[in-house]
Amino acid sequence: MAQRNLKARYHVTGPKREMVTYEKCTMNEDKNLVRETVTEEKDCYHVRFPQGHSIRVTSYDRLKELGYHIRPRMVDMDTGDVVDLGGDPYDFARGDDDNVVVADDADMPTRRKARTADATA
Repeated sequence: MAQRNLKARYHVTGPKREMVTYEKCTMNEDKNLVRETVTEEKDCYHVRFPQGHSIRVTSYDRLKELGYHIRPRMVDMDTGDVVDLGGDPYDFARGDDDNVVVADDADMPTRRKARTADATA
């Protein structure tokens, strides 16, 4: 049987202290919006995906909100199927190919969708 190309859905590294620059908006006493650029040091987590993409998350609370605080499921990179090795959804060991169970995304736990600024509701 051919070797399967299995990878984790994502890989999180961190926390690492980094300088983060962002726009801070406040209202002044005249009820006008004041925008200022702020740079401060924060704990950052880097989330890398098997296709080569990555994101930086600037707090553990945000990492938890996105769902990247738990160990990821394994994915067959050739078919896109979520696979469970040996019945444990977070088993990173390479088991034998006869004991691979293909799971459906419907089996994944659901979480409340985060409302974003570009969402239409």
